[in-house]
Amino acid sequence: MIKRTIAVLAIFAILLSIYAGIGAHAQENPNKEKSPYPTITLYFADGKKANITGKIWAGTVFPIVEGIIKKYNWVPKIKYLFFDYSLKGLNPYGLDFIRAMEEKPYSEFENNFMRLVGYALNVTSNLDSDGDGYTNIQELNAGTYPGDPNDYPGKNTANPIEGNLGYIILAILLASVFALYFVFGREKKG
Repeated sequence: MIKRTIAVLAIFAILLSIYAGIGAHAQENPNKEKSPYPTITLYFADGKKANITGKIWAGTVFPIVEGIIKKYNWVPKIKYLFFDYSLKGLNPYGLDFIRAMEEKPYSEFENNFMRLVGYALNVTSNLDSDGDGYTNIQELNAGTYPGDPNDYPGKNTANPIEGNLGYIILAILLASVFALYFVFGREKKG
């Protein structure tokens, strides 16, 4: 009986130490969170290739865009600027942006990535990547996605009724309740 108890306790101690080791390893790597952005492979004019990882998109490309496009604050909605809404691939603007970067040799990517991103923004600025009648720079400055033909300047202008529809319905319901109260209140008196 004592041998069984010791064996069970030894197995329990081994399992507990394995569990503690796994937990400690997980705590050592809290920043290993997967990026929501896909890795995109670039094929440069000189035949070399490189990857733009999710961390590069988030930590370098998007901040550069935010710094250059000053007419609109892209921070709250930038994640779909280059990507489709599933965040699995590039939208038409993202494709044009990557093609512009690929015009240069790999050394531009390796030596001055920030300048390469600026170059791609400049090259694609007068294109209409999504074919909606607005240039990419017009859309960027207006805060619309140049890779989505259903999102263009002027479309997102808020309709005052649309934005306050809930309040309008609530006001109508309250007015109806008061009207009914006074109508039925008068019938009882009369």
